[in-house]
Amino acid sequence: MMVQQRLQHGDTSFLKDIAILEDMDRANWVSKTGNAHLNAAANALLRRERLSTKLTRQTARKALIKGLSDHLPQALKTRTLSEHAILAKAKATLAAHPRDDGRYVFPVVFASGAKRTDFRVGAARIVAQSVLEEELTDAWARHDAGGEQWAKRLSEDWKKHSKAFDHFIVVDIQGHEATMAWPAARDAADCLLNLIRMFFGYDAMDDVRIGDAYVWQTTRSTMRLTPGDEILLSTSIGGGISHLQDDWVEAFDKRLGHFARLLADVVTWHTLGDDRPDPLLERLTYFNRLVAEAYAEPHHPIRLVRLTAALEALTLVGDRDKAHNLAHRCGCTGGCGDPSAYCEIYDAVREAYRWRNAVVHGDAPTHVDVMRAFRRLETHLLDIYLGLLSLHARIANGLRPRSISALRREFGARVDMFFWSPDLATYAMEPERRSGCKRR
Repeated sequence: MMVQQRLQHGDTSFLKDIAILEDMDRANWVSKTGNAHLNAAANALLRRERLSTKLTRQTARKALIKGLSDHLPQALKTRTLSEHAILAKAKATLAAHPRDDGRYVFPVVFASGAKRTDFRVGAARIVAQSVLEEELTDAWARHDAGGEQWAKRLSEDWKKHSKAFDHFIVVDIQGHEATMAWPAARDAADCLLNLIRMFFGYDAMDDVRIGDAYVWQTTRSTMRLTPGDEILLSTSIGGGISHLQDDWVEAFDKRLGHFARLLADVVTWHTLGDDRPDPLLERLTYFNRLVAEAYAEPHHPIRLVRLTAALEALTLVGDRDKAHNLAHRCGCTGGCGDPSAYCEIYDAVREAYRWRNAVVHGDAPTHVDVMRAFRRLETHLLDIYLGLLSLHARIANGLRPRSISALRREFGARVDMFFWSPDLATYAMEPERRSGCKRR
């Protein structure tokens, strides 16, 4: 019985089992099973067009529905429903769909003493508040010229919000809808900020925060009660910042300048969204999210857990003897060619993993033990990261592992030799002989 007939008879029980197709003026009722198939088709269309990291499933749904809606008159006339015609229209709709290209801005509590910062790594750029304000003078004038009440309110809200920050990370994004662009841009921003964190260390970077990641208040107040119920209050003024001045970029460039191309490629990779699943990008993204959380984490034990987990993500350790394998792989990549550095890194990682295990298994180590292990590991963190990036880049340039297992296999086969000779570790790769890998 048709939907209209059932409704005319007062039968509404079926309504809970159907969905309405948006943007269709007829034939717009579908069962829950049909709706699930439509969602699956939308996901498949995004994957086929390599757009699943740039456009939302809802956008793909609308494109398919539009394809069906436009084709329906012809289908009713010929009594033939053409999947090809619907898909062709959907693809054209997706290709023409507006993108929210531009610069995505993240306020950062970074270094109030650095007034002229303007430093770029790939698609991400960190700038001082004064620098960005100068750049946006005309843009703000145009924005506020209209006089609309809502625009004025938004301006006031942003300016009030941004006063608490001294820097901004600006990320260039192209080809994305805003919904998909924001997380991609955030990953790139974290990638840049983590480089700076690892370079200057926890003591300098402890209070550095991106806007929505445990930003400290500028005024902090505490209260406690004595056994006699006397209230004791304290207030500290001056929120979290680092001590860096404008010359911080020079020190960064001096040490890491020869890694500029590699680091720029890593930062920018997060923004490309070419929709080709890549196990290395997956691990890099997870690594950077964990490092960002480690530096923003207010609890020291969990800080150490996150940092060791980040290293596990990039070293691809298996299930056996994790502590040794993690320490060994960190030593090989971070201490490349230097046995003494290898031993220092190995011992630092083993100690960190020991206390990490104590935390996750409920053995409650002291904060002194945890932070000693954290600081010792952090001393070598940047060297380990650069070594890991170098080895992974060599593998990616010679092979393209298509799965985590393939990446783990290739990494494990080369990490020992990488310590002695990075060139020999990836010499004469033959992807055609390696299951699960192919040339770029």
